[in-house]
Amino acid sequence: MDKEISHFWLGYFNNEEEFYAFVEENEDYYLEEESEDQYVSKFAESQNIKWFDDDFIEYGFEDERLGLYDKFAEYSYADQWLPILENKLNELSLDTPVNSIIFASRFVIPNPVSVDGEENKLYYLGEIEFDV
Repeated sequence: MDKEISHFWLGYFNNEEEFYAFVEENEDYYLEEESEDQYVSKFAESQNIKWFDDDFIEYGFEDERLGLYDKFAEYSYADQWLPILENKLNELSLDTPVNSIIFASRFVIPNPVSVDGEENKLYYLGEIEFDV
């Protein structure tokens, strides 16, 4: 069985539109001439990378009132990484609710960081290894 190691972020965004505007590709990226201050998405910019292959990243926005398992159980291989993610989240003792998740193969983002926006937050929780 093959192993995967992914970086995980949990966060809080004011609404679904703001989350997807942050994480999804900017379509203008492919239309404009390449420049030094051009990023494929706001998430990519927050991680200081110009572009990444979105085949190696999964993300979503969920109801913050649901428990962690109810929110994220339908994501790829969640049965393997959710218990570990729950432990990591409990260690942080966040004072904000969680309504979003991003995870990506570790080779996609070389230096992952948390993002502390004015109204939105994205907490980097580290790497988790699981079977694929």
